[in-house]
Amino acid sequence: MDGVQNVPRAGIIELVFGEPDPALLPVTEIRRACAAALDGGRTAALPYGANEGPPELRRLIAARIAATEDRKVPEGEIAITGGNSLAFDQVLTRFTTPGDTVLVELPTYILALGIVRDHHVDLEAVPVDDDGLDVVVLERILDALALAGRRARLLYTIPTFQNPTGTCLSAARRRRLVELAAAHDLLIVEDDVYRELVYDGVAPPSLWSIAPVATVLRLGSFAKTIAPGLRVGWLNGSATQVEHFAAAGFVDSGGCPSHFSASVVACYLEGGGYPARVERLRSEYRARRDALAAALTEHLPPGSSFVVPGGGFFIWVTLPEGLTASALLPVAERHGVSFVPAAQAMLNGDDGALRLAFSMYPPAQLAEGAKRLGAALGSFSAGR
Repeated sequence: MDGVQNVPRAGIIELVFGEPDPALLPVTEIRRACAAALDGGRTAALPYGANEGPPELRRLIAARIAATEDRKVPEGEIAITGGNSLAFDQVLTRFTTPGDTVLVELPTYILALGIVRDHHVDLEAVPVDDDGLDVVVLERILDALALAGRRARLLYTIPTFQNPTGTCLSAARRRRLVELAAAHDLLIVEDDVYRELVYDGVAPPSLWSIAPVATVLRLGSFAKTIAPGLRVGWLNGSATQVEHFAAAGFVDSGGCPSHFSASVVACYLEGGGYPARVERLRSEYRARRDALAAALTEHLPPGSSFVVPGGGFFIWVTLPEGLTASALLPVAERHGVSFVPAAQAMLNGDDGALRLAFSMYPPAQLAEGAKRLGAALGSFSAGR
């Protein structure tokens, strides 16, 4: 297992890992797509690729967006990326400078904080509640920065099935957010990695789809719906933004950073099986979400709470008052279950909640994990 980012430990149900279940990865289909990318002696997948990525994949992504979001996207407004993490790093490199103010959600995607900090910018946090990012607080922050002679350059947000809370930004807040961004010349980076994984109804419109041109850079990815190891995603933005993004020095030197994988994904999409795969994943993960939610309802002690998310990979559990997730974690692991403490996703140190991922395990194991978590909470509370 050397080289695998997350390695489950024996005897522990790891509700930490926000990634696809390896049993659901399309190994046969990807093998077929790799052969198709090289079929008949074709070599287009092997040389350096175009900076913006393979044209055929950009066209296929545009077709998927048109089919699922009812928006036509010119090819020049799409760039292929090496996955959302690399894309976000590249956006920070191309659209910010050290010392700029960057806004993030509170809580936010844990590993995004490390990417932001690599760029030596000033971080400010905007709280998230059950309706998503609090735009009233955001407006206060933007006004306060302006009074101090500063300007927030960029906001990183996951408005749809947020990691870690699972929340969706409400329709009214979406509209207000893009209005504020346009008024304050604030660039929104919308991490939209969970859009396809909707389990109830339909996903809300992306910020990118409702915002004025050049206000939002939307990051999409095949990491959750095909395979994370391919490292293939895309960016939606204005033609000027895409050109600037794709003109990065390392891209100009070597072309699209995931050219071969992107060519394989293009062949996979051309095979026509992607929509059915997405539907299968929705069914699989919906069952897992429901199993974990039902077991949490049964086993969590009074004072705990959570909201069942409409999509994504995570359930955010608020602990009884006075308990901290970091203190609970070693007790939970002795009971055979693990999770992500809230403090890891916070800039302010709050630790009264925890994140549970339901993507890696089948329903029975998720139910057992919730049972173990309940037992750990009972043991922890009794020992305080």
